[in-house]
Amino acid sequence: MTSLQSIAANADRSPFERLAANASASMPQHSRRDLVRVAALLAGVAGAATNVARGPSTRAYAQDEIETDVELTIPFNPFGQIVSLDPHRALNWGPFWVLMPHVWAGLLAFDENGAVVNDLAESIAPNETADVWTVQLQPDLRFASGNPITAQSFVDSWLRALHPAAPAPMASFMSDVQGYDAYIAGDSSDIGFAALDDLTIEITLAEAFSSFPASLATFVWAVVDLSVVDDPDVDDPMLAGASAGLWQFTEFIDGDRIAMGPNPNSAALASPSISRIVWLMLEGPEADADAIDLYTSDKVVSADVPASLLETVTSNEAIATELIEIESQSSTMAIGMDFNQSPFDDVRVRRAVAAAIDHESWANEIWGGEFVPASSLVPPVVQITSGYEPMAPVEFNPENASGLLEEADIDLEESSPDIVYYQPASDSPDLFDKHAALLAMIEEHAGLTIRHDTTLTQDQIVALQRDNGGRQFDIVWWWTVTDTPALLQTIGHSESPFMQGWFNWSPALEANDEQSPGDASAEFDEAIAAANSATDSGARNDAFRQAEELLIDNAVYVPLGHWVQRYVQKPWLIGTRQGPWSGRIPVRFDADVVVQGRTPE
Repeated sequence: MTSLQSIAANADRSPFERLAANASASMPQHSRRDLVRVAALLAGVAGAATNVARGPSTRAYAQDEIETDVELTIPFNPFGQIVSLDPHRALNWGPFWVLMPHVWAGLLAFDENGAVVNDLAESIAPNETADVWTVQLQPDLRFASGNPITAQSFVDSWLRALHPAAPAPMASFMSDVQGYDAYIAGDSSDIGFAALDDLTIEITLAEAFSSFPASLATFVWAVVDLSVVDDPDVDDPMLAGASAGLWQFTEFIDGDRIAMGPNPNSAALASPSISRIVWLMLEGPEADADAIDLYTSDKVVSADVPASLLETVTSNEAIATELIEIESQSSTMAIGMDFNQSPFDDVRVRRAVAAAIDHESWANEIWGGEFVPASSLVPPVVQITSGYEPMAPVEFNPENASGLLEEADIDLEESSPDIVYYQPASDSPDLFDKHAALLAMIEEHAGLTIRHDTTLTQDQIVALQRDNGGRQFDIVWWWTVTDTPALLQTIGHSESPFMQGWFNWSPALEANDEQSPGDASAEFDEAIAAANSATDSGARNDAFRQAEELLIDNAVYVPLGHWVQRYVQKPWLIGTRQGPWSGRIPVRFDADVVVQGRTPE
């Protein structure tokens, strides 16, 4: 037990001592390709190679125009998760994806949109088959401790993350590396990365994966000063300069706050205004409302604004003008249906469900503008980061829905098929109502009745899924973790755990009534393989587009909407960069971020 885990173990009601049940509890343990981050939040590479270095600030401020030595307090909701400040012990949970990179540096990082940029790397490039990646480090790098950073420092850090006795919770983001499975099982010491010299690293993958830089940008790949970590005289290495980011963790305060200050040895330039940042842990059902109250009383610099609090903010003249909406979205809510369970073993029934959904009504009337209508499973932000064009909207056509059911020989008057949607009992009453309204829409426009069962726990739903070999009907929420359309592989490949034992689209499905979903699944897998080996972004997008067309045509998923993120931030905090990947929290507090025009106390 390290960091906040050890300190908080005896703190009454501390957010650090509890690991609460959460929305991801129903998901199986899975590989890097499986979508994580409810949050998080989830990012990649627009081209196969990236050479975007962080330079000095492009902004010019007169010294007498900005404040200096400023302390910021930022609310942070761990959503019941145990918080560890060690990048090799931290959980795979959205908010940590934004917190950790402020302190822990790796070869690559994400910008506010989720595009991959260089961090401590000077360059990265694949071979022609995208299965070997060569990285050149910036020269003269140092940890916060002052110790030098070399290529071997990275390799040794990664071996720590993959230690068979205690692999990192985020280790699955290393699973594409050659020898990964045998290494973490303790069966082999061979693993596909090596320091070629002090500034050069070579990473060999088990197979081609052109979106690999997105995995490499996750914080589990961070470099750690092992001489500090392994020093028996250091009480907590997470506070002793073991990091290499722009900031370093400096203090725990009263069991519910984390402080960090500038790293004097950072390769990037620090903010000229900010000398200390305090992360205030807020959790529980009132966390968002508490953050808004603290924001209104000037005790924190920003706060999320969920739909439930939107009117509270817009009706408050003191803060209404400070509301910010992130324009491009990075997540997709969708319906999934099991190919192995009737009536969804017939593609026409699946298409009938798709035709029965009025996306505009779902987004604006049911969700009150918290989502925008979706046509594509790939979120809009990927158009920014990779140039991928979204699909055309699935037509809302109730008459077509009825006709498709007739073609599938479903006589709704004679015997309606038994369909059940199991929604966890732990969900909020408001979410029950929203999903119930969607089911009512499908019944109204297609005639299919879907029973809504809200009596089971998440664990009971998972057990039922195991018994049935899949989920007959489910509502899922995907977040992209690459800036390429590689999300499609995560959710649609026949070997993905979201197919095997979940929605079961696979080449093994038999053709019937001139339908060949199995052939379509095989074609999808081939398109994904072509995308993964394409080092040209245009060719990769074309292959992913072919794959998504197959997903939509076979109604493997029915896209519903993309979530809209909103927040408030003090107008005197200037130069921050937030977007679909980072959400409310700035992607980094660097030289561009200043405090200017704050009203004196």
